Amino acid sequence: WYQRRVRGQEVVDQAQERRIVSELTDDKTAVECCQFFLRDHQFLVEPACGATLSAIYTGKMSEYLGEETPGTSPIVVVVCGGATVDIDTLSGLATKFDTDTKLERHYPLEEMRL
Repeated sequence: WYQRRVRGQEVVDQAQERRIVSELTDDKTAVECCQFFLRDHQFLVEPACGATLSAIYTGKMSEYLGEETPGTSPIVVVVCGGATVDIDTLSGLATKFDTDTKLERHYPLEEMRL
């Protein structure tokens, strides 16, 4: 218990020292970003992860970084697996939200350092 408490305090301390940005995205965009990630990396993720990926795929990351543009330093996105989603579920969500997978990605895959 003590060790978890110390680590928890470290997280709180780091959060207070760093700039934290909180952003909302809608379900449709999250599902579209899951589809982009599946297409780009052949890795299925659930919409909660797609919400995180939307910062990259929609170009919001450049707004967060300001002068520090992608390509000048690494960007790390933690990608969780698709434990609660399969291709049929993702297809069903895409139909439900009428996703437009022609949404332009802000950073073409070729320009992203992977």
